[in-house]
Amino acid sequence: MNVRFITKDARLPEDVLRTMEKKLHQRLDSYYRYEGADSVTVLVKIAERKNVFKVEINMPYGGQQLRAENEERDSAMPALDKGIDVLERQVKKHKTRMTRHLRDSIKPGEDAELSAMEAEADVDEAAGEDFRVVKLKRYEAKPMTVQDAVLQMELLGHNFYMFHNTENNKICTAYRRNDGDYGLIELA
Repeated sequence: MNVRFITKDARLPEDVLRTMEKKLHQRLDSYYRYEGADSVTVLVKIAERKNVFKVEINMPYGGQQLRAENEERDSAMPALDKGIDVLERQVKKHKTRMTRHLRDSIKPGEDAELSAMEAEADVDEAAGEDFRVVKLKRYEAKPMTVQDAVLQMELLGHNFYMFHNTENNKICTAYRRNDGDYGLIELA
């Protein structure tokens, strides 16, 4: 996790910035333990106006951009602490929402179907001269909305997810774009 500070009209000593960075690493690194060391950047904006410090923290998490903003008199450190507390609550809320949504989307008795859905079979035959299919994956596509499909894709950690769209009754594929947004492909 990288931490980037932007200061506006705030005069903070270098040791205070180092302490702030250390505190951010102590409290937020655990949320990025499966990410690469430099793959995530947390942005901290610090502004000072009439001896009031405003600290704004932006961090990406689970495909979302989380943000916290706090103001404190005389010191930026308490505002940073309160901002980190807010971010931790947002992360827990996001995790809870994702797990609840996944749990609610699976009906009782579907455990056997899930294991069958995740079962993979090797395909021995070549499918053409230029390439060969080496893996076949089958699953039952239950009807869902685009939002449900994107959430399911995020929960699985995939870059795309094929589903039966309830809004237009078509087979669609939701995918994560390189810019962080999402795209949708519909069969005509």
